[in-house]
Amino acid sequence: MAGSNLRGLTNSQVAQRLQELVDRHLFNNPNTILKNKDSIRAFGIYTIRSTDGYYTVYRNRVLQTHLFAAKSALAWCVADKYLLKSLKQRIKNLDHDLGYRKNEIEIMKSAIASVSSDRKYIIEDKLQTSIMRAQRARNQLNKCLNSAKYYQLKGFENETSRLGIKTSSTTVAEGI
Repeated sequence: MAGSNLRGLTNSQVAQRLQELVDRHLFNNPNTILKNKDSIRAFGIYTIRSTDGYYTVYRNRVLQTHLFAAKSALAWCVADKYLLKSLKQRIKNLDHDLGYRKNEIEIMKSAIASVSSDRKYIIEDKLQTSIMRAQRARNQLNKCLNSAKYYQLKGFENETSRLGIKTSSTTVAEGI
């Protein structure tokens, strides 16, 4: 298409051709991750939208799940793309656990200031337990995110090897 003569075309025809190129090479590309102001378009089929403190994942405009972190949502899409059901479910469970723990920690921190000293010790003990559980969930979630990153990088390497392209290192999925 780049070799075709564009001189005889109107502005709307040029805009239409440009839109076709963008759709084909960016929006519907199975390896593209695009970030807009309030959404992320991934792999040509997933849309991740930020809504009221969580991220909603759509696959071909059909609601799939809600997650608390954008990294988790993108990793969930990678796991779904490669049909990794257990990884997908683990990411969702750990993300929800971590989100609930963060909310619990914030509530306990605000409660400490408004209670008597004898109750304060009880809440502080519960707070420390919640912080430890949140850290454990965060560590496990990071392992899942790294697994998703591995599968995505492996997918890119397989794609480039099929095309005969040699790469020394791939840094495409750093945002996961």
